[in-house]
Amino acid sequence: MAQPADLPDRPDVAVAVVLAVSDRDAVARCLLALLPALPAEVPLLAAGAADGLRAVEELCGERGFVALGEDVVAGWNAAAERFPAAALVLVDGPTEVGPSFLEDLLAVAAAEPDAATVTPLSNSAAFLSAPRRNLAWPLLPPELTVVDAAARVREASLGLHPRTPTALAHLALVAAPARALVGGFDVALAPREALADFCARATAAGLAHVVADEVYVGHRGDGAAPAAERDPGQAAAIAEAADDRHSRLARALLAASVVLEPLRVTLDARPLAGGVTGTTIHLVELIGALAARDDVHVRALLPARVGDEAATALRGIGGAIETVDAATPWEQLGRTHVVHRPWQVESAQEMAELDRLGERTVVTNQDLIGYRTPSVFASATRWRDYRQATRDALGLAAMVLFFSQTAAADALADDLVTPERARVVALGARNEHLALAPAAAPPAGLAIDGERPFLLVLGNRYRHKNVRFALELLGALRAEHGWDGDLVIAGAEVLHGSGSGDDAAWLLGYPEHARHVHAVGAVSEPEKAWLLRAAAAVVYPSTYEGFGLIPFEAAAAGTPCLAAPVSALRDTLAPALALLEPWDAAASAARAIGVLTPGAARDALVDGLREAAAPLTWNATGAALVDAYRAAVRLPAPATARLADDLARAEHDYWSARDGIQDGAWRLVRPDQPLLDEGLALRLGGILGEPGGRDRLLGSLPDRPSLAARAAGRLRGAASKPTGDR
Repeated sequence: MAQPADLPDRPDVAVAVVLAVSDRDAVARCLLALLPALPAEVPLLAAGAADGLRAVEELCGERGFVALGEDVVAGWNAAAERFPAAALVLVDGPTEVGPSFLEDLLAVAAAEPDAATVTPLSNSAAFLSAPRRNLAWPLLPPELTVVDAAARVREASLGLHPRTPTALAHLALVAAPARALVGGFDVALAPREALADFCARATAAGLAHVVADEVYVGHRGDGAAPAAERDPGQAAAIAEAADDRHSRLARALLAASVVLEPLRVTLDARPLAGGVTGTTIHLVELIGALAARDDVHVRALLPARVGDEAATALRGIGGAIETVDAATPWEQLGRTHVVHRPWQVESAQEMAELDRLGERTVVTNQDLIGYRTPSVFASATRWRDYRQATRDALGLAAMVLFFSQTAAADALADDLVTPERARVVALGARNEHLALAPAAAPPAGLAIDGERPFLLVLGNRYRHKNVRFALELLGALRAEHGWDGDLVIAGAEVLHGSGSGDDAAWLLGYPEHARHVHAVGAVSEPEKAWLLRAAAAVVYPSTYEGFGLIPFEAAAAGTPCLAAPVSALRDTLAPALALLEPWDAAASAARAIGVLTPGAARDALVDGLREAAAPLTWNATGAALVDAYRAAVRLPAPATARLADDLARAEHDYWSARDGIQDGAWRLVRPDQPLLDEGLALRLGGILGEPGGRDRLLGSLPDRPSLAARAAGRLRGAASKPTGDR
């Protein structure tokens, strides 16, 4: 064991490692990882407890080291004096490094020449802790070794090198120019505080401190931050670094976290309250697809009572899901890496609520028909409110998901989302977890001969569903091709944006076809199943869709679907599968007549639709979702997210102050009609601040009961005068 006096000054040494030692076990674990990662030419020095130094001497073998005494901070200074031009790498005894830590640390220092210090991430490192930010935990996740963790972080790192208020004592590189500029370490302080003090002086001198977000080390020691009372300014900077969820540092920590543990996702599944809708199917299948993956932990936010069908499906998915009642106070739930709202957001307030559940918010925008179409709202005001809510939601989201390229392009065309924040995640074409009732039954109100062929239109009666064209197609088939069949319209009426008036006008104009049209309203799942199987063809003349599942549902039932190559259907259907000619009923009838009866043309269309549906599995959807979630955590937080946080904080501060003011006092200072102006407030404050002033003021009031009223009147009179008359 060499002593400091035995070590000559070495101005040529580029880097030296100084180990702070304590107990033998920590030293053994540290050296087992450190020695293979340390080139022979790099000096190893150690300071700390005598038992620790003896352990280093025993365990270092032929490697050799220099003992710097039992005072760690004095040892740092001794190392700096011996190697004035070297970067000092200060290693805490309970730290375990990865094989490339030194190479990577020096590369960061070279890339950041103005940095006084460079600090890696760790499991136990105050505000630099990962996978759980601000939660210094002395052990890594049980399935990880330090080598594994370091490799994962290195591979996934964004190389952001975020700024930090101070280096931390688990491991820090201290640059030689910074030591030359601000001096050594204060030996009157403990090591953690001495390092923080050095960093505060370097900051004051204009230097920076950076995080090596590609370097990760294990640390079994105390991962606390420096004491706040020593330097309030630095403490405030540390608090901000720890709390700011939208910073570059937060992004680097999040990128590390999602590779050190399974990606944790909260799915907003509150619509699963009852019945089966498209949203019900979507939510259950998403939960199932994500729960089937080993790299994802799913937390589902559920309504107080889940519908029977959804509850059965969720039980079938198994115990891989964490379920929470939406009635639980959300502040008790904690944030997962991502929160995903897979259904339309209707207000900025909803986005603020979602932000309490995840570090990054992902939203699914199904389509923009409401954004584009005032007629589907009760008033222009409601429409404008909806447009504002859509803009807010998409602007606040870390990632926006669309069902199709067409839907994404629609949002991009209006600058509602930037390209890097838009992802297409297609739906699965067939249910894999939500088993619907196998029984099929005709709608009770359907008065149609069981042997008579019919066309089927499915969907609520919005104008863009284009039922009018289905009527025209029926007319053309009957008049020009002699097809003796009917049309069944299955879908709920809507209050705003309905096309049923247009449909009624056509029926009145063509009474010879009207008796062959049957509107049955909304249908149950068994009724829908019967209609799909019994129809000669499903007609899907919609002019605008975010995705369009009906062609695949029809084909799954063995029924052809007549659709047009428009909107999102262009993304999923080859031209040969889209037989409708937009919007030419005669031409469409000529192309469709051949598939209305059994034969090769019908079989080819059904087989083609099934083939198009084959890649659209929910497992594929789950994989695309995980890719989108991982992309979301790697992107910078949206600039609007920080502003939303600031506004929310300001509103909280306002109401906290307001709620602390009693109603009588509020009348005096309320912003819209204050009874006190600044001058009168200062005079009253001066009186109340004097010894006995409050008693004197109160004593004067019984004899002058109208004092407050006269003061208020005088103030109101002054307020009513022109500015120049005051």
